Amino acid sequence: MTRLTGTRIVRRLPALIGPFVVLALAWELAAGVILDPRFFPPPSETLPLAVELYLHGEFVTHAAASVRRIVLATAIGASAGIAVGIVAGWSHRARLLVNPHLAVLYPLPKIALLPVMFALFGLTETVRILTMALAVFLLVAINTMGGVRSIEDVHVEAALDNGAGTLELYREVILPGARPQIFSSLSMGFSVGFALLVVIEMLAAESGLGYVIWSSWELFTIPRMYVAVFSINVLGVLFVHGTEIVGDVLTPWEGTYQP
Repeated sequence: MTRLTGTRIVRRLPALIGPFVVLALAWELAAGVILDPRFFPPPSETLPLAVELYLHGEFVTHAAASVRRIVLATAIGASAGIAVGIVAGWSHRARLLVNPHLAVLYPLPKIALLPVMFALFGLTETVRILTMALAVFLLVAINTMGGVRSIEDVHVEAALDNGAGTLELYREVILPGARPQIFSSLSMGFSVGFALLVVIEMLAAESGLGYVIWSSWELFTIPRMYVAVFSINVLGVLFVHGTEIVGDVLTPWEGTYQP
C-alpha cells in the first residue's frame, strides 16, 4: 500500500509542479517586455528574496501563524461537520432538525459574518478561527450527510443480520461508506479556508501571509508581496492535494488518483 501510494504521488508531482514552472518561465520572459517590472518583478528577483526573507526575516513567523489558523479552523470545523453529517445522514429526525439551518447558512458568504462576530466577541484570534471553521463545517457536514445517505441498504442490512449494534454499524458501515465524500469535502474545506484566511488576515490581523500581502501592497514592497502570494499558494496546494492523497490511501476502492 505504501509503495503504491508513493508511486502515485511521484506520478502526480509533474501535474502539481508543472504549472508553477510554466508560469515562472513565462513571467521571467515577459517581465520588462510585456509586464511592468515595478508591479510584476521577475522570479529571478523574487526567489532570492524569498530565501532571504525565510532565512533572515520574519516570514517563518507569518507562515506559521497562517498554518496554525488553517489547521485549527479545519480541525474544529471538520470534526463538528463529520459528527453532524453522520448523525443527520443516518437519522431522519436529526436531518429534519439540521437541514433548515444548513440551507440558511450555506449560501451566506462567511466573511460577511466577520464584522458581526467581532462586534459580539471582540477582535480576537478565536473569532478569526471560528469564521473559517464555520465554512469548513458547512462543507463537511453537507457532503458527509450525502455520503451517508448514498450507502446502499444491502450493506446496512447485512451488518444488522450479522448482529452489529449501533456502534458497530457506525464504525463498520456508515463511516467507511461516507469516507470518500468526507475526504473530498475536507479538500474543498481547505480550499475555501485558505481563501477566507487571506481575506481575514488582510482585514483583521497583524500576522500571517495575508497580512503580509496587504501591508506589502500598501508599502509598495511588491517583491515581498509576491513572496507571500507564492507562499500561500504553495501551502494551499500542499494542504488541498495532501488531503486528497490521504483520502486515496484510506479509500483505495475509489481509485481517486489512478494514473
